[in-house]
Amino acid sequence: MEPPMRMMAITRLMREHYGDIDGRPREPRDPYRTLISCVLSHRTRDENSSRAARNLFEEIEGPLGILAMNPDTLKVLIRCSGFYNQKARSIIAISRALVDDFGGIVPDDRATLMGLPGVGPKTADIVLSYAFQKPAIAVDVHVSRVARRLGLAPDDAGPEQVKEALESLVPPDSYRFVDNAFVRHGKEFCRNRNPRCSGCFLTELCTYPGSQSQ
Repeated sequence: MEPPMRMMAITRLMREHYGDIDGRPREPRDPYRTLISCVLSHRTRDENSSRAARNLFEEIEGPLGILAMNPDTLKVLIRCSGFYNQKARSIIAISRALVDDFGGIVPDDRATLMGLPGVGPKTADIVLSYAFQKPAIAVDVHVSRVARRLGLAPDDAGPEQVKEALESLVPPDSYRFVDNAFVRHGKEFCRNRNPRCSGCFLTELCTYPGSQSQ
């Protein structure tokens, strides 16, 4: 089956299984909070990064608040997210760049976002999608793994190749659904270790060797 038809079948089954999880009715998120929350989410559980973001944004509103804050206080507020020394340095560097170069405003284009200290493609795409309502698929390890195993991207494709492949197969108004559904599928079924191929509703469309033995 060619990738466009495969993708159509996959998204149909995912919508049946997961429902409407693209989050379109939600209000746009605050760009700065979205950006900093992404930094806090690196290498930690969602509940830990969410708690760190709540702690931080109860004390500050924007980048000027970060720059006025004692770095040790910042570290205490975000400690629960893990790697707090490194994350504090990144948050301060991003905030300084925003204040010095953009008047404290988070830019709304991908290239400029990725020019900020420590901001990579996934973070830039999350900010574009959720803060600026611009269509973008933010490729993380789950999205990459699911896309490759389902035959939607080459086995050796990197994140940018996966992003290009997926965005070429669905209309922009489906990008957020694909993003959310692939992440959820990667966590629930298509896990890196011990994938649940026997219970997966996409087995017949999957090219992963383990699924064919079920």
